[in-house]
Amino acid sequence: MDVKYKPNELRPGMVLAKDVMTLQGQCLAKAGTVLDQSLISKITFYSIFDVAIRSEADPEPAPAVSEEKNETIPYSQKLKSTPVYQTFQIDYSKNIAVMRGLFARIIKEEHPAVDFNSILRDVSALFAQKTTLDLFDILHTMASLDDAVYVHSLNVALITRGLGKWMGFDADTLNLLTLAGYFHDIGKLTIPPEVLNKTGKLTDEEFALMRQHPLNGKKILSRIPNIDSRILAAALQHHERNDGSGYPRGLSGDEIDPVASVVAVADVYDAMTTARVYRAPLCAFQVIAAFEKDGLQKYSPKVVMTFLSRLAGAYQNARVLLNDGRRCKVVYIHHHNNTMSRPMIQFDDGQIIDLMTEPSLYIQSII
Repeated sequence: MDVKYKPNELRPGMVLAKDVMTLQGQCLAKAGTVLDQSLISKITFYSIFDVAIRSEADPEPAPAVSEEKNETIPYSQKLKSTPVYQTFQIDYSKNIAVMRGLFARIIKEEHPAVDFNSILRDVSALFAQKTTLDLFDILHTMASLDDAVYVHSLNVALITRGLGKWMGFDADTLNLLTLAGYFHDIGKLTIPPEVLNKTGKLTDEEFALMRQHPLNGKKILSRIPNIDSRILAAALQHHERNDGSGYPRGLSGDEIDPVASVVAVADVYDAMTTARVYRAPLCAFQVIAAFEKDGLQKYSPKVVMTFLSRLAGAYQNARVLLNDGRRCKVVYIHHHNNTMSRPMIQFDDGQIIDLMTEPSLYIQSII
């Protein structure tokens, strides 16, 4: 018989009786998992109301073993088990709390004073705790329905900074990109919560209201004394697209600010790698495939190609799971347009397949 516990009642060594799910449908831990302090902190962070724990009378579950070489632990979960993960999670939560208070004050005050150096110090410290790739891999685990705008904004600040590093920008430009990502979505806080947090399809009227957030964001940020004009441009233009299909003004090509072009790619990447009610987060190769489908026309070629090339290259030799359930290793990345999501793979028996020649197969997850 299982027993329900509040997060503050959980203790290391307890065994989960049921899967622990977030409000957005993301699985935090499977039934049978033994709690440690890191997982307890994560359950608390996600504001889980209660957790089903096996009673002491229940038989101890056998450890989960995969059919192939004990590869049961997803890549993202391996990262969560690292010693620095809990520290990262705590510092991340502190950043969210600071952002929540700061954004509320900016919206309320006529000429809000903002300490940009303090923001950069806190966000840069978060970035320094992980390699760029590891950071990208764990950010989608920070999803929270109550803090969706803030979590997304902090994620985009970190992703934009990482993309800027990959592009070889200097320290001042990296700081500018970080601030642009940090503030890019503040305009969403002017959208009614019932529209902003709606899980179903938006009506035409609701979508028109949502499309106002870039304009609202620039208007709000413009009241901050001495704010860099490129931060304002990112707030206004992060939904503009290189082919003119974006909003709010339908800008194209060189009409879009270069900083906004970097933020736009980071914004879409975070959206795709965050769990939704209707789908799990996409893995790196699924994200690359989505960008390859139409993103090469919609985004700055230099930005998106640098991003995809570095992202794909980082998974050279990674173990992956195919959509047909087979496990294999990535042995070669094709670094050409529309090919990076379909590398050459090798199975444990030595067989090599080029996914470019197998259209029915694709990489489903990193393991």
